[in-house]
Amino acid sequence: MTNWLIASNNKYKTQDLIKCLAFYGVQAVPYTDQLAKLTFPAEQTVSYAGNALRKAQFLAGKTNQGVIADDSGIEIAALGNHLGVTTKRELHRDTVHSDNQTILNDLKGQTDRRATMISTLAAVTPGQAPLTVTGRIDGTIATRTRGNYSTGFDKLFILPNQQRTLAELPDEMRIPLTHRGRAAKQLAAELRGV
Repeated sequence: MTNWLIASNNKYKTQDLIKCLAFYGVQAVPYTDQLAKLTFPAEQTVSYAGNALRKAQFLAGKTNQGVIADDSGIEIAALGNHLGVTTKRELHRDTVHSDNQTILNDLKGQTDRRATMISTLAAVTPGQAPLTVTGRIDGTIATRTRGNYSTGFDKLFILPNQQRTLAELPDEMRIPLTHRGRAAKQLAAELRGV
């Protein structure tokens, strides 16, 4: 198959997903390499898989190529039912601070900093049943952003037995440890029929 198209308007997520997929031998490009920017259907609050599949199917309906979409989020024990599937929408309500700063503000004074990052990928190919896979990692939230190898929550997220955030790890170390990297590995295996 030629390059997969990534169904996202988030350039940072798109680039990270392209890197994660390439790490496992799957070539992908931003959909905007071939189409004008689209407005994707509104995300729901029910499931990562449903959101990813909706985006992939929407873009697949506009092209005759394979499409991969991601829906991801962070779940933080001290924040209860907040975030998760609605992570971006909840964090974007704070129009003053970055997403990471909002999380740090919300966790001020908290000793329980346990967190889980989740990524569900959906792949839609013309004439074939859709595939969905999920990668997840557990860790803790740092007390400040650290690292420049990657962006987003990677700057806050520390895995067990690590002293560094994911963003302090170069891609060859980071990708296999991330939620999106784990999902990409599973998807690559499914696409190869392994």
